[in-house]
Amino acid sequence: MNELSLEELRGRWTEAWGKRPHGTMGRRMMLKSLEFKQREKEADGLSPERQNRLDELVKSYKRNPDGFDKTAQLKPGTRLVRVYNGKKHSVLVKANGFEYEGETYTSLSKIANEITGSRWNGWLFFGLK
Repeated sequence: MNELSLEELRGRWTEAWGKRPHGTMGRRMMLKSLEFKQREKEADGLSPERQNRLDELVKSYKRNPDGFDKTAQLKPGTRLVRVYNGKKHSVLVKANGFEYEGETYTSLSKIANEITGSRWNGWLFFGLK
């Protein structure tokens, strides 16, 4: 599909998704989207695990559209470390949240609150932008 012109690619995208792509959608995104659509057709949709992850991302976006990009940047398996009051605190990013001291949390702010005893923006607390 790389050999298609941008207009031809937009036409294929429109056929696959049933609507025109947004005017700012670039070639790479359209190609990735079409690859996904093809895999979806071949496999009869998303796996339950992927569907759950997608549902969680949609819920997260609806709760806080401005914070959505931040969440998407942290990949499962990433470890966040912060020293606070002389104690080292380590958080593991998981597909369904953040693990801290054996417990899973839905936000870094809840963990920062747990550590400090006061309200914090979790992204700031762990030095993320």
